[in-house]
Amino acid sequence: MTPWVALTLSLLAAAPASERRALVVAFNDPDTPSLEPLQYADDDGLLWTEALERLGYRTWLLTVPDLDTARRGSPALARASPPTQEALRNAVEEIRRANAIDRAAGRPTDSLVIYVGHGDVDAAGRAYLTLLGGRLYRDSLYAEVVDRVGADFVHLVVDACHASGVVGGRGGDPAVLKKLGDLLQGEIRTRPTTGTTYAESELNQTHEWSRIRAGVFSHIARSALLGAADVNADGRIEYSELESFASAAMAKVAGAPSQLSVRASPPAQDPRRPLADQAPRGPELVIPPDLAETRLSISDDQGTRLLDLHRVPGEGAILRLPPRPAYWLSTPTHEARVAAADLGGTFPRLVRPEVATRGAEAEGLNAGLFQEPFGRAFYDGFVAVARVVPVTFSGARSAYRPPPRAGRGWTGLEFGASLGQAPLSVEALSYGAFMAWRTEARPLRFGARASYGISPGAWIARGTMHRVAFLATAGWEGPDDLTPSAELGLGLSMVGITGLTGPQADLTIPTARVAVGGRWRWGESTVRASLSIASDLPSVDGVRRLTWVPALELGVER
Repeated sequence: MTPWVALTLSLLAAAPASERRALVVAFNDPDTPSLEPLQYADDDGLLWTEALERLGYRTWLLTVPDLDTARRGSPALARASPPTQEALRNAVEEIRRANAIDRAAGRPTDSLVIYVGHGDVDAAGRAYLTLLGGRLYRDSLYAEVVDRVGADFVHLVVDACHASGVVGGRGGDPAVLKKLGDLLQGEIRTRPTTGTTYAESELNQTHEWSRIRAGVFSHIARSALLGAADVNADGRIEYSELESFASAAMAKVAGAPSQLSVRASPPAQDPRRPLADQAPRGPELVIPPDLAETRLSISDDQGTRLLDLHRVPGEGAILRLPPRPAYWLSTPTHEARVAAADLGGTFPRLVRPEVATRGAEAEGLNAGLFQEPFGRAFYDGFVAVARVVPVTFSGARSAYRPPPRAGRGWTGLEFGASLGQAPLSVEALSYGAFMAWRTEARPLRFGARASYGISPGAWIARGTMHRVAFLATAGWEGPDDLTPSAELGLGLSMVGITGLTGPQADLTIPTARVAVGGRWRWGESTVRASLSIASDLPSVDGVRRLTWVPALELGVER
């Protein structure tokens, strides 16, 4: 396959696979006096909204924040509506209209519906999810929400029956979660384009945890979708990856009131339909395979935990982070604060914290959550036992790009060929070769460039023209595999003529060069195509004259 064909295929692959929209409903309050209000459902709603928007979902949020959550000042709160039945109908209708426009235009659509709050059973034994001033029963959940959004595929994620307090159980009727599970699974068999994900436990309880200020299941699921579960490094998170990641995260939890597990049922029509696909540009932390630390937590400056992971040594990861000015990276023994602008370089150096963590901790979760490393071996074992549809490893395009190694200095050696106009503004073709070196740091890259071009028979009496240039360069390029690029160079060139008239040369010509084009990362190599124009100031008959040397260039960088 030629580079140009591969570049065309890459451009087609870069188009978004699906138009993604999400509805997040998060509500702390129960509708019966026997249940305590939740503390962190509203926090979960905000975190879900921020995570999904980072992953490319257009998101609608229905929540009522408590005072502590409102103080966070999240921009998502300005767009939030109370989780009433009317607001739910309005949000669903907006999503339906947007999906209808996309489907009419031939664009595939995925919609994600997330509920975080109380689930219960009424006096007649019917399971429901709690809204502000209303209830969402199974019939209305599917007919008025899942079916109504009108997407090609719908993904339903429910984190209900939280505990209140640091870690605790909701308690009550042991049949409640079974009925809630029936609520989620009962209609799925007749809807092959709908998938569901929810948590359950041995004692029919799920959990909130004050240390992460979130529901345990929601936190694990967000961590998975933000990249921690991407076991085959293809930039997509499928149902089997989410379920196996959650299984690893909770495998060694001991001493909690009940053992959580996650139940995931992918759409029967497409079991490998991803919940998260290639993410748009945004804050990104690359975890190199050779990093000594394997367990990592990421929080923002306000102490809000964004995600956790415990990877297998030798396996890298790319984490997509919700936008923040800065992040705290923490391991069990070390930490570091990293500004968002510094995320693109080498992995930051972690140091021991000066102040010990204060406050009581939920020992069962603290000692066991994310203790089991998640990687290829755990995933393969989980898939074999759970008998779920696995992801594909062979031929998957790796989303992991190793960061530059400290101390290497110059990296990025490029070789290429050029075709353009002869020097001195002579109307003839010139062809030749070049090589360049660039620093690995992005988005700005600095380096040096040397080039040679020849124009046979272009001068008087069929003389041959030669041009050699040496430039210092500075350029810009984005972080994606396929990205535009631009470069500016300043230096000296030499123009010489050989032939019947004898050799002639100007060896000290001031030169400037501007190039714009694109860069495509192809496996371990990078293909770069550019349109450039150089401005030379040669001495012709003793007078300096401005001349132009346009060219088309194609290079391969290692």
